[in-house]
Amino acid sequence: MNNANSNNNNHNIIIRKETKEDYYATELCTLRAFWNIHGPGCNEHLMIHKLRDSKDYLPEISRVAELDGQIVGVIMYHKARIVDGDKETGIITFGPLAVEPTCFNMGIGGKLLKETLALAKEAGYPGIALCGEPDYYPRYGFIRGKGSGIEHNLYGTPDPFMIYPLNDGFEKLRGKFYEAEIFEECDDEEEIAEYTKNFPYYKPLKLSCQWLHAEKLGRISEVQKNSFTIRFWEKEIPAKLKGSFYAANAEALPLVGDYVTFTYNPYGDSTILSVCERTSLLQRPDQAKTGVMQYMAANADYAFIVTSLNEDYSYNRIARYVSVALQGNVTPVVILTKADLSEDPGHYVEEVKSISERVQVHAISALKSTGMEELKEYFIPGTTICLMGSSGAGKSTLINALSGQELMKTGEIRSSDSTGKHTTTYRRLFELENGVTIIDTPGMREIGIANSAEGVNETFSDIEDLACQCRFSNCRHDTEPGCAIRAAIKDGRLSQERYDLYLSLTTENEKNYAKKKEISKWIKAEKKAGKRIR
Repeated sequence: MNNANSNNNNHNIIIRKETKEDYYATELCTLRAFWNIHGPGCNEHLMIHKLRDSKDYLPEISRVAELDGQIVGVIMYHKARIVDGDKETGIITFGPLAVEPTCFNMGIGGKLLKETLALAKEAGYPGIALCGEPDYYPRYGFIRGKGSGIEHNLYGTPDPFMIYPLNDGFEKLRGKFYEAEIFEECDDEEEIAEYTKNFPYYKPLKLSCQWLHAEKLGRISEVQKNSFTIRFWEKEIPAKLKGSFYAANAEALPLVGDYVTFTYNPYGDSTILSVCERTSLLQRPDQAKTGVMQYMAANADYAFIVTSLNEDYSYNRIARYVSVALQGNVTPVVILTKADLSEDPGHYVEEVKSISERVQVHAISALKSTGMEELKEYFIPGTTICLMGSSGAGKSTLINALSGQELMKTGEIRSSDSTGKHTTTYRRLFELENGVTIIDTPGMREIGIANSAEGVNETFSDIEDLACQCRFSNCRHDTEPGCAIRAAIKDGRLSQERYDLYLSLTTENEKNYAKKKEISKWIKAEKKAGKRIR
């Protein structure tokens, strides 16, 4: 959907009746307006679709808003009733009232309300009752239903239940409020999912921060020092942190890939209010400050560990990446690029597979389109892929080839050591047209590990299993009798090199984690003393 220009003058907004040619655009606008606001996805677009065929629909009052030929708002009215014993009185209500989410603070909702409220009054209806946002509707004359003698038939009189008198006699009404029965037919999840396929793909999210009102939900697409960028639909919005964040630990600060709630400021930086719960977190020790964790990306489903089959290839480095991915609850996928430069790429595939039974491996050549079809299984709408690997490994070439677009710049390779220039200097997130999200990270020649015991154990689960088979529970796997690990090395089931790598990563993790705890302890003490930590 093309964005409406938020700088347009409000006089360009046209309020008019909906035509059949508007149906799809109206429903798409409604879907976008309510998507992930009250829970995963929404059903309001299906409500509109069904309401049009209902005997209770009031098209003579309902209206859409148009801006530069695009539907950017809609309000749909229908008949309702107040029931008091055997007495039934007809009133009206509306819903959904939807505004295209990228049209911030343009007064579209207010224009729709003012025009249609006047139409409803002129038509002679006694009044309106509805459940809506209690901080929004009172500015247009709606009052709380509590104490009015009217209550919702299911919910009573909570704050969202409001009324609006249109003509004389409404204030005398008493009883329970009932909407049109058609809205009870819009809760079937399978029907909603099937109907939603008619529209562009948007990822449904289930987050604890939802029931949103004035605040909005977006995703961090870029972080540079204290500057943040939020991706909100197709917009990139500059943002800063709410003050309370500065007392938080580094892990609690927004990362690329995080979903955040924020208040929108059309004239400057918006304000990030909270970071929603994460499904995954990629982290590693900062190489300049060993033991201090560097938080790389959040909410990735796959880590594409990209290594070229030239002098960049390193079994040990790949094992480190795999451990970091597994520790972060991310599925590791090793992409061996430039397979056309190797005489035996299958050998490397089998070698990398030996790192962990949970690692997936593919040898490809983006330039010659070899093996690219295998990667399409990961490019499912709603999936987030984090690119990791050395500079010059072919990450940019890979994504450009898979997307069919020149999304990322590619750098030259130095012939002296087969390494490349840093074409990515900071982490950033961008979305492909098919609903797949890519998080690109700067190239790393080395990657340390800390706070990754679980990741190391999962990477070397075969060694962990062998250790459980030793005769003695405190076996040091050296000269003790009945050592299952030494026996496996002796008969060839386990290589000495793999065991040495396991010992090296375990020692490194313990050493760096101890330093991390010591540094954290020092930072807390400094903060307690009122000192500013740089």
